[in-house]
Amino acid sequence: MSEIGLGSQSYMKQTEGGRVLVKVLWTGGFDSTYRMVELSRYDVVVQPYYLSDKHRHSEKFELDAISEITDDIEKYPGTKSKILPLIRRQISDLKPDKEILSAYKRLLDISYIGPQYIWLAEFAKSINGLELCIEMLDCQSGATYCIRREGELKKINEGGLVYWILNEEKSSRDILTVFGSLHFPIIELSKVDMLEGYKRMGFYETMKKTWFCHTPVRGEPCGVCNPCKHLIKEGLSFRMPPAGMERYKTEIHYNNAGWFKYWKKIRYRIYGY
Repeated sequence: MSEIGLGSQSYMKQTEGGRVLVKVLWTGGFDSTYRMVELSRYDVVVQPYYLSDKHRHSEKFELDAISEITDDIEKYPGTKSKILPLIRRQISDLKPDKEILSAYKRLLDISYIGPQYIWLAEFAKSINGLELCIEMLDCQSGATYCIRREGELKKINEGGLVYWILNEEKSSRDILTVFGSLHFPIIELSKVDMLEGYKRMGFYETMKKTWFCHTPVRGEPCGVCNPCKHLIKEGLSFRMPPAGMERYKTEIHYNNAGWFKYWKKIRYRIYGY
């Protein structure tokens, strides 16, 4: 990867009351919360955004986490940043973009990436320099893999504010269409790296308030949705309650059984996870 100076998406060109303005897509999860904590050490204004989806089972838990964590950051003695009120947008209000949809479908031939990246791309078109907090993953699928295969990342350092963007000259048109409007502040960090960062910055207890599960069961992480499974695989199983761990172990044990695949479909229809 190459490092460049200030570009057209520079934070220095986006200000709020004379202070640098950083726009973050915040889900209340482990990764995006890490960025919010990291930014708290800088004299910047942070504008968090949240995309609402009436079909998302975890929305209440995510918004509760955001509220609690905002209080933690604002009360922390070392905080220098100012967090603006959360801006919520409905996914249903986003204008469909045929070019984005076509590019997304072509990228699926390279790697599976979730359909949420369609509306993330549509939303990012209207928010210059929006930060998307996706982590470094050592796997052969997913958004990070697709970005690295079809694009080249450029590192930008603006007075200590570090993030990556796609190099327009060395990235495919499709990857630019879907991800080109976004900044990637933690794409060189793993969850273990971020865990150490939380401890170093004095926010270990706050980290425990982040929400990561897509399909909670009785108010707790399910253990079997993709975010839950990724969390466990990446060494953060201590965040998983006992019932969630039991579901995870059961799924790992029976996952290759034909009957279990049918059971998972029935389970989701009945129990929602």
